[in-house]
Amino acid sequence: MNYEQQIQAFYNQLETNPLTPSGIATWHALMQVWQKAGWPKSFTVAVSVIAVKSGMKVRHFYNIRKELEEKGYLTFKSRGSGQAAQYAMTDLSTNLHHQPHALYAQDCTQPNALSASQTNAQPRSLLIKENNLKEDTKDITPFRFYEENGFGRLSPFISESINAWLDDSIFTEPSGVVIEAMKVSLLQNVRTWGYVSKILQDWSGKGLQTVSEIRAEREKWKQKMAAYHAKKKEVSQNEKSMHPSAADYSSYDFGF
Repeated sequence: MNYEQQIQAFYNQLETNPLTPSGIATWHALMQVWQKAGWPKSFTVAVSVIAVKSGMKVRHFYNIRKELEEKGYLTFKSRGSGQAAQYAMTDLSTNLHHQPHALYAQDCTQPNALSASQTNAQPRSLLIKENNLKEDTKDITPFRFYEENGFGRLSPFISESINAWLDDSIFTEPSGVVIEAMKVSLLQNVRTWGYVSKILQDWSGKGLQTVSEIRAEREKWKQKMAAYHAKKKEVSQNEKSMHPSAADYSSYDFGF
């Protein structure tokens, strides 16, 4: 089993066979158990373990498991007598090369102004500008955005953390706000979930609940910073004009 291909195929399939955020987190948790077991045809795991890894309540797990089975992401067999159920994950990667390219993919034939070294140094998606980051993310889940934009592999711990923000009632647009926080993190050239969490905590503390409120607040901050730097530059120029006799050697070519 190729883990990376399985993940890619999973997100491709979500475009036509979507899951709830809890379903996505549970799938990742089961994938981690399957990987740890060495990719057997089937494996057993306690419900309590999956609940911890996916960040959900045990009582909710059974509905989520049913969702995953009905949509073809896994099969399971209950064994009764207090024994853990037996799971078989669907190998989605077998159909990877037969699936059409994702709608969000860029045309690889377009000219790229970046040098080869720059392209290899960073994922192409990390180099897009802020305006582009604001577009075409309405149908992308936070889990998919995380993995497709250079944050790394989506571990069960991070899935649980993302799911906690989605299930919380702090934001009225939780999915959009979590993605917006990841966009801000990318614009700061920081690709860690810890940094994204701090951004979310900051917005929560300010009482911001929607993406539009967050963007309006960021725009106000940008204008405030622009005014601050303009004022600072003006003060610096005034100080120089008050001391015309002072020699300024900062731009002088001493010839050595």
